[in-house]
Amino acid sequence: MALKNRSRTHTEADVLLERGWLTRDDAGRLWITEPGEAARADLKRHTPAIRDRIHQGIDDADYVTTLRVLQRMIRNTGGTVA
Repeated sequence: MALKNRSRTHTEADVLLERGWLTRDDAGRLWITEPGEAARADLKRHTPAIRDRIHQGIDDADYVTTLRVLQRMIRNTGGTVA
């Protein structure tokens, strides 16, 4: 999935490269490393608990409304929503 903001993509990739979670081949393509795959699997395993903690006390309908409002604010200021 390509991000629309090229400089942001570069910065995010650099962080993952520095952590050793990605590597770049001679053609400039990014590849996930074994430590990167382990981190991805770990995050996937913990995501439900993280989401539950973040959403404690927030009704699903309120959460959806908040996302819609924030997305509208982004569009109103000329931004794009993925």
